[in-house]
Amino acid sequence: MHAICRIGQVCGRKKGLRMLIFVIYAIFASRFYYSAQDTGIFMGMFRIAPAMSHPDLTLNMYPLLFMVGGIALALEQCSEYLMIPDYLVYVRSRRGWSHFCRYCALLLCYCALFAGVQLIIAVMIVSRDRQECLLMTAICAALTLAVLMLIINIGYLLNCRVMGYATAAALYTALLSLDGVRRWLISSWIGILPCWVPVLTVLFFWRSLW
Repeated sequence: MHAICRIGQVCGRKKGLRMLIFVIYAIFASRFYYSAQDTGIFMGMFRIAPAMSHPDLTLNMYPLLFMVGGIALALEQCSEYLMIPDYLVYVRSRRGWSHFCRYCALLLCYCALFAGVQLIIAVMIVSRDRQECLLMTAICAALTLAVLMLIINIGYLLNCRVMGYATAAALYTALLSLDGVRRWLISSWIGILPCWVPVLTVLFFWRSLW
């Protein structure tokens, strides 16, 4: 109960700024369904260029918007929760594995909620035969967002936020620029499971334990 109250206390602040970011993000994200993009693929999922002459970054502007919006909307509050209690608290509870697991759960829940709300909207728009693809690509986008937020969190913990954001931006921009890597990530791994499933899972746990 104490952990739930503490999480609520951390996430309940900065409501005005979060609402402003949400409104701006919603305005730009809504344009996705009026664009020429394939709406059967989740908005936050990276795209594969149909032709080598097509600019990769231009094709992937909406996935980039998804990641930027998800990171901005969190307002670093997952990282703040991991740092609780701070030095201003007289009596501090120990930060052990249980606290760290709650942080990971909070981060995953946030990414799932951010992607899930948009997935529900997308399901109501696309046809039924595309909904399985929509679900899988939404999971990939949510896991990618979680990995990027963990990378940023490392910079936060090291008191070097700029380096954390720069590293996350460089890695994701590299992914959007390398067509071969994106094609390999969506290729089959075991059965119908794509390669991004083990890759993003390993990256998440590796970064969380780093």
